[in-house]
Amino acid sequence: MLGLNFSSRKNGNCGDFLLFLRQQTNNRLVIRSIHDFSLEGCGPCEYECIHGSCPKKDGLTALTAWMDKEEQSIFVMPLYNGNLPSAFYRLLERMSPRLHDEAEEKRFWKKVKIILVGNPEHGLEPAVQTLKDIYENAGVKPAVTAFSSVKYGMKATQDRMIESREVRSRLVELAWEWMENPGR
Repeated sequence: MLGLNFSSRKNGNCGDFLLFLRQQTNNRLVIRSIHDFSLEGCGPCEYECIHGSCPKKDGLTALTAWMDKEEQSIFVMPLYNGNLPSAFYRLLERMSPRLHDEAEEKRFWKKVKIILVGNPEHGLEPAVQTLKDIYENAGVKPAVTAFSSVKYGMKATQDRMIESREVRSRLVELAWEWMENPGR
């Protein structure tokens, strides 16, 4: 399993969640940061990717090769001012030629589970809905779990949510669920 941290902070709540999940999966989870793959956004180009070859030479090939070989990928993402991380959108943008194939899109989203860390007053519900819409558009049951630091009496950028027994219990449930049903 690949655990992909979309946070700019390696040692924040997203990183804590992935480390805890690695323990719960008996070290089956390999953790990486999306920022280790230096993904550029699309353009400028002439849509070469539609014909099979993107002119960009960055970390996309390595990342998608890794994701392809793994049984599942767990994306842990913070919410930034009500928005999903730009790295997530860059990944989807760069994968768009591949994800335009319906079978490939369905296969991809069946393997991806998402944990979103944010708060209601900063757009958590609309962000969750955006992610659910992406899954549903692919014809796949959404695999999105949201954690709100406010729910646990904490601040997302100042407190360690992993210290909450309730948070750890929910992560344990997710780990077992994902190990039992990797492709849903």
